[in-house]
Amino acid sequence: MKFAVNTIQWHLDHEVSDAAEMELFSSFDRVFAMVGEIVSGGQYCETIRVVAGGRDYYVKRYRAQGKHRWKAFGRSRAIAEYRNLTYFSRLGIPVPRIVGYGSQRMLGLFRRGAIITEGVPQATDLRTLCRTQPGLFRNRPWLLQVLRLLAGYVRLIHEDGFTHGDLHWRNILATTTATPRVFFIDCPSGSRKLPLRHRHFLVKDLASLDRPAVQLLSRTTRLRFYLWYRNQTHLTHKDKELIAKVLLLSSGG
Repeated sequence: MKFAVNTIQWHLDHEVSDAAEMELFSSFDRVFAMVGEIVSGGQYCETIRVVAGGRDYYVKRYRAQGKHRWKAFGRSRAIAEYRNLTYFSRLGIPVPRIVGYGSQRMLGLFRRGAIITEGVPQATDLRTLCRTQPGLFRNRPWLLQVLRLLAGYVRLIHEDGFTHGDLHWRNILATTTATPRVFFIDCPSGSRKLPLRHRHFLVKDLASLDRPAVQLLSRTTRLRFYLWYRNQTHLTHKDKELIAKVLLLSSGG
């Protein structure tokens, strides 16, 4: 089997026509050379925010290096994230507009990857909102709308056999408008699992959501979220068993 020495696949949104976007994101190398405000960083992945034409863009860049070098043999996380975000969109779950995505392989091994999304106006991730606008979580109409939307979206993917794998509050955007919208972001690890494994990762998703909720929401509100998730009005015996597993995992057990 032959591999090209250096293969770069870079795709821009077919609707990109803005001159600022074309200038910034026209090539894969340009995307890795740009600088911006660091939003998050790590050994193999970083996200920066850049501003162009009055809009925010989030550039997430992956590298295969260090202890994660073995990931070079797997799929590109940037491509996986693109596929998962487009999957959510097909289900009717809002996601930020994907401006561009792609990856680089050398001798068939993953080296670098990137995905660029446009910022959502008036939207912030739930973890940041807890810190910067805690009063929102005491605004019951806003809070219940957010929780009901989120419960429905999680039910959609779980009923379809998909689990997110990283369903933390930092990866959920909500607008601060009177009628909020909820968006899924940052999902390179999500996938469909075999039925026996699906339930384990389903519990993991729910525990990731419940862990910070313990500090902010009442037990009644958390129960309401679960009932919306299950699309039910009361708990069954199986629900109680599932909740027990979620609470055990969310508490670190």
